[in-house]
Amino acid sequence: MISRLLRPLGVALLFLAGALAAVAQPGGTSLNSLPPALRAAVAAGNGNQIRQTITTLSGGNPQTAANLANQVAAAAEALVSTNPQAAVQAAGAAVAVMSTAAVQASSPAQVQSVVTTAARIMVAPSVQQSAPAASATLAQSVMQVAAAGSNPTVVANIAAQVVTVAERLAQSAPATAAQLANVAVSAVQNAAVTNSAPAQVANVAAAAARVVVQPAVQAAAPAASAAIATMVTQVVSTPAVYQSAPQAAIQVMANAYATVTSSAVTAAAPTAVQTVTQTLNQAATNTSLTQSNVTNAAQVNAILAGQGTTQSAPPTNVPTSTPSQQQTTQQNPANQQPPPTTPLTPTPTPIVSPT
Repeated sequence: MISRLLRPLGVALLFLAGALAAVAQPGGTSLNSLPPALRAAVAAGNGNQIRQTITTLSGGNPQTAANLANQVAAAAEALVSTNPQAAVQAAGAAVAVMSTAAVQASSPAQVQSVVTTAARIMVAPSVQQSAPAASATLAQSVMQVAAAGSNPTVVANIAAQVVTVAERLAQSAPATAAQLANVAVSAVQNAAVTNSAPAQVANVAAAAARVVVQPAVQAAAPAASAAIATMVTQVVSTPAVYQSAPQAAIQVMANAYATVTSSAVTAAAPTAVQTVTQTLNQAATNTSLTQSNVTNAAQVNAILAGQGTTQSAPPTNVPTSTPSQQQTTQQNPANQQPPPTTPLTPTPTPIVSPT
């Protein structure tokens, strides 16, 4: 009698254990926790349906919309290894929800969480390989939403990921690479960002300069290349950024000067070389920069004399920044400094794919 009574209980416990085990599978928790309609839209990678469902479920409440978008972003990340195309579409939908002023005002922490998660998704190798165009679109959206926030460190970290995407696209989609490098550098130009995360800003400038020094990018987007070269020269000439990585800053200057003096860029933006030259002349005589690097003046003057070396790919001893490495990178800027410490005789610049 007792055994017959306990049998249903045992079956129920087994069912519960199985359900819990299924939820505990990688990616299970995030996706299975979504409301059914939203879960189906995420699994299908239907960005429009995801946004419509969030709008319906939130009932116009921006905090509820932010919470749902945050759950969608987490679910999207869980799909990266199995369905990267659905992952990037879902992440894009979550970021789109966070782009509204009402959501940003009511849920800044959720906005930060979504853009950070989306940034990890857009640089994932599986996403880059299967959906490079969608990754680029996501990168631009993420940068715009992050820049609208008030956290300068988040802006710098996201910009570093955006310009990572740009480097990987420099050969396959050079115009898109230039566009992404432009939005990343533009986002880190203000003093709040450069003072809060100078090492990350130096990374952004270095990667952007490596993008625009490549002939493919110069040919596809000469005006943008000129604008980026001008911006990165100004960014790395600020004492906070220069002091975080002096030799990396010198390399940025060399790449920027080579860019604005190239025939393609000069034809499209003839005044860029004057602007960059003026910034470099000021940097050569800046005592704050010299205190960080006693050879600053000599190195900058060598660049202006055409004796600087260009670099189109990251140094082999410096790994591409990832979200898990950002704190270490900021604490050890010396690891970002590429040799040499003195200018070398110019050599032909190999075009090396960042991937």
